[in-house]
Amino acid sequence: METTTNPKSQHIELGKVKWLRDYNKALTESKLQNKPVLLFFQEIPGCSTCVNFGRDVLSHPLMVEFIENEFIPLAIFNNKPGKDNDILTLYNEPSWNNPVAHFIDDKGKDIIPKLANNYQPLSMYNKMIEVLKKTGNPIPGYAILLGEDLKMEYGNLKSTIYETPCFWSGETSMALHPAVKYTEAGWIDNSEVVKVFFDESKVSLEELNSYATNEGFFVIDDHRGYKTDERPQYYLSKSSFGYLLLSKAQRSQINVALPYKRKPEHYLSPKQTAMYQDVLKGIHNNSKSCNYKEDIVKSWNWNL
Repeated sequence: METTTNPKSQHIELGKVKWLRDYNKALTESKLQNKPVLLFFQEIPGCSTCVNFGRDVLSHPLMVEFIENEFIPLAIFNNKPGKDNDILTLYNEPSWNNPVAHFIDDKGKDIIPKLANNYQPLSMYNKMIEVLKKTGNPIPGYAILLGEDLKMEYGNLKSTIYETPCFWSGETSMALHPAVKYTEAGWIDNSEVVKVFFDESKVSLEELNSYATNEGFFVIDDHRGYKTDERPQYYLSKSSFGYLLLSKAQRSQINVALPYKRKPEHYLSPKQTAMYQDVLKGIHNNSKSCNYKEDIVKSWNWNL
């Protein structure tokens, strides 16, 4: 059995994660690196549920980094004989099953209850956060923002739009509110507006409207005809960070960090940090004025 999988050629059911394939080696690495093991049982090749899990859950660039950086990823095929079947039996998992994830320590014991019969990216993400909190391991800044991106993508954040005298400063003013996760400069007819995504569990729309009014914005009821400005996240767009592929939550936080003299690097993943160092050295594609607006999932270079 191979020692690790190859993300460039592996089955789509495994996503883009580089998985260990040896159980004992994973436990050894867990002890050496003080990281929990993400023990992933998957059908290879698998049904549509398995394929969708690999594509939708395990192929987001920041999710892949989160798994590879903070866990020891171990894949066990639930439809293969031999060593795979031995581990399947050890954890009392059925063969030819849909994806199941255990989160185990260096002795092979479950840290939290397994993830099963739930195939949403946020469900996997929330389990990973729970494990790191329980083990006392830090949660990187980029991983925290990944959660906000997933909430946004799957409709767990609410949105509204405010009219503002200047949408570029409006982006940063609104993003300073702790419940606001993403802001975007745009237009409705000839009026400058800011679109805001916020966590309704932390602030009500009425409370956010009051905050916006105090900041000098105007509450508007008709949001029809909204279009994004050509240069959202203005401060980001003028900086070297504009050459990076970023998630929406990263874009918003970096756009705030720059004018307020905070450290934008805190929000980058390790691979993005390496890319940023290349940007500073002048190693980037000068034919593109900005990369930050591109979809990070669709445009990510998996050969990095």
